[in-house]
Amino acid sequence: MLNILFKKSRDSDLKMLEEPVAGSWINVVNPTKKEVNFLMEKGVPLEFIKSSLDLSEQPRVDEESGAKLLIIQVPEIVEGDLETAPLGIVITSEYVITISKTKNKILKTFVNNPKGFYTTKRSRFLFQLFWTTVKSYLGYLNYIDNTLDKFGTSVTKSLGNQEIMDLLNLQKALTYFKTASYGNQRVLDKIMTGKFLKLYEQDEDILDDIIIDNKQVIEMIDTYLAITANTMAAYGSIVGNNLNLLMKLLAVLSISMAIPTIIASMFGMNVALPFQSNPIAFWGIFFSSVVFSFVTFYGFFKLRWI
Repeated sequence: MLNILFKKSRDSDLKMLEEPVAGSWINVVNPTKKEVNFLMEKGVPLEFIKSSLDLSEQPRVDEESGAKLLIIQVPEIVEGDLETAPLGIVITSEYVITISKTKNKILKTFVNNPKGFYTTKRSRFLFQLFWTTVKSYLGYLNYIDNTLDKFGTSVTKSLGNQEIMDLLNLQKALTYFKTASYGNQRVLDKIMTGKFLKLYEQDEDILDDIIIDNKQVIEMIDTYLAITANTMAAYGSIVGNNLNLLMKLLAVLSISMAIPTIIASMFGMNVALPFQSNPIAFWGIFFSSVVFSFVTFYGFFKLRWI
């Protein structure tokens, strides 16, 4: 899929074009061979396209034939799991080109809400992409924080494996986020030197804010990774303790219920027995069994076995 979009400072809406003009934003998702050839005609090296579509590609910058490539990692949800995916940003003398393997929330934000950005201001657009990416990480981290809080209330009663699987998924997502954020930080540091892109004074201020927020993301990820590891360790202890309590309860119930069985077995023997001619013998034996069972259960309770 290939879309050509354009918006200059005097425009209020994002325009969809058939052919690119200077200052256009070309957004490409999982390009066909024809679309790859189109990008190459517009000055995008084939290697840049392949790198942007490689799901294992790490954040980096590159330059070839007058085109500049930035690859960053953006967060996304894949089949319900939090993961990261590469987003290639190519800056040529005329266009900004974004290349990705799948649709992502970051670019959709700009398409659906074009207020405040202009495709003709390529460096500013790049920084806004970075800023939106960092804010997206912060949003997902807040979701993880809320999820961890829920574990604190549900884990005390659990004996199953679902909670530990959910924690493992969160830990995996945080690991992906950590690797991606460190890689994005390297790209930001490279841009900050001014050697890769020409920076103006206002751009440097914006970039400083992005770097501060990205470092905050990294610190939050480290914190949540530690919390997740501690929660998993505590979860194992709690589940083991819950299981022990359950086994103790079942053992006490078994002992208590064994008393009526013993009494009934004794009075069920085919020999002369006390009270066998008494008309209320059955009820006497029944209530005696209940009382003995209750006393036994209460005794274990007083001993704090349950």
